Amino acid sequence: MSQDSNSDAFSISDSQIEFAGVLAYAATVPGTIVCGLVVIAYAVAALSPLARRCFDRVSFRLLVYSLVFNVLFGIAYAATPTSASTACNVGAFAVNLTLTFATFFTTCIAINLQLVLVHGVNGKKMEKYYVIITILLSLALNVPTFALGQFGWNDQSATCWYSNADDKVRLRWIIATQSFWISLAATIETICSTVVLFWMFRFQRSINSHMKAGASLSNAQKNSPRHTQRSFVYLGTSRSSVLSQDPRYRKIILRIALYPIISLFMNYSTVALDLNVTIVGMNTQFDFRLLVLDLILYGVRTLAYGVLAAGDPSFVNAIQEIRSARRKTANLRSRTITKIDFTPGTIQSSSTASGADVSKVESQVPEETHTDITIVTATPEAQDLESSRQARREIEADEIRNLERQL
Repeated sequence: MSQDSNSDAFSISDSQIEFAGVLAYAATVPGTIVCGLVVIAYAVAALSPLARRCFDRVSFRLLVYSLVFNVLFGIAYAATPTSASTACNVGAFAVNLTLTFATFFTTCIAINLQLVLVHGVNGKKMEKYYVIITILLSLALNVPTFALGQFGWNDQSATCWYSNADDKVRLRWIIATQSFWISLAATIETICSTVVLFWMFRFQRSINSHMKAGASLSNAQKNSPRHTQRSFVYLGTSRSSVLSQDPRYRKIILRIALYPIISLFMNYSTVALDLNVTIVGMNTQFDFRLLVLDLILYGVRTLAYGVLAAGDPSFVNAIQEIRSARRKTANLRSRTITKIDFTPGTIQSSSTASGADVSKVESQVPEETHTDITIVTATPEAQDLESSRQARREIEADEIRNLERQL
């Protein structure tokens, strides 16, 4: 009896509906713009052959698909009206469809990382399956729901969403076509990312063990009696691998960890709030505030994924490659060729820079000036050690690049 009185005592006013709509719109627009700008930046960078080579990986293409659907989600979410109409029905369908596509493509990124890095599966062969399964599952969950008239104006929450008047039936539709699948996708993404992080931890420990073995061998060689007083070689013996110290490696780990964290927070929060609105209802002012929070989280999710995509390793590497190529081109154009004539008492230098006139500069130096040069040699064993360490560094650098290409 008291519950009915509370329900009668509270109802969402028109001003509150308008306020919630404006707030949701304001939360959605920035993220949609960020995702759109990131997609445009990808397209502009892809005009360079160097960037296209960096972009040629499965996970990056899946990320682009997810970004595109995040942009479409933001547009549909912001454009959906706050009143009962045909546009409301279509808007609810478009929001749920694009949300499903964006969520599933993000999950495919984590699945692909585990299959490629941990299990050695060819990601390019799996790419078509990611796309086909995502398309079929997204359409299967949303098209029949729309065709059966389950999308529309929800009187309880005053939003365009699932519209069945029966609370129990509406709850079944929500769980069967949205909440369960969104939660499952976030859980799979978290599990796959955790497995990949554990694999990278073991990979790092393996590299560390090789580095320690090399350091022990280096110390043994330096203490060997074969070394003469004038023959030595400097070998740095770091206790941690190059991988653990490389900032790119830390960025890779951070990227793998951030995606499931954001997915868990965003997806689980919105699912819980959606179910709360359906099960508990809109009985108090607190329930309305939870509804507003739910609308804000749906809008902010595009901003979170857009910011992460802006720092994607492939995009960062592509920008670095383009800048490096431009610097090399500039250096080639302004390269200076210097000739030195070791005439007793004078040094003559001539400088030539692409088309510039030759200028000669003479500087007097005392003829009595002598420079003593001490040549330090290294034993063949030490030279072999240095060569092996250099080879290890190159292998580790290649591993970093391979990880970046696969992530």
